[in-house]
Amino acid sequence: IADIIEPIANIAEDKEAAALFRREKLPDGADARTYTIRRLKKGVPALVKAHKDDIITILSSIEGTSREAYTDKLDLLKLIRDFTELITDEAFTGLFISAQSGDSSGSAPESTEGHEV
Repeated sequence: IADIIEPIANIAEDKEAAALFRREKLPDGADARTYTIRRLKKGVPALVKAHKDDIITILSSIEGTSREAYTDKLDLLKLIRDFTELITDEAFTGLFISAQSGDSSGSAPESTEGHEV
């Protein structure tokens, strides 16, 4: 998880890319699959263009391999499959939403009152 914190934060800070991961209410009468595909078609190209290195870091870390080993066997089909699994994974989405909100489930915040910062 430590290896993917920075790339997730990079994507979360990008409002356009982060919009892809925001949960949205399905419009009345809309088909869930069609609506999701439209959102992906709109958001994925910008995400990949702006955060290619972050995405490769995340995908290679999840696969448990180095970036170089991952990219050596990467083709379009593998990228699409891995990326689709990533953006539909609830655990990843939870990490991403947490990064967007600034919610930390780690240690309690320390007061800086009376301390030099």
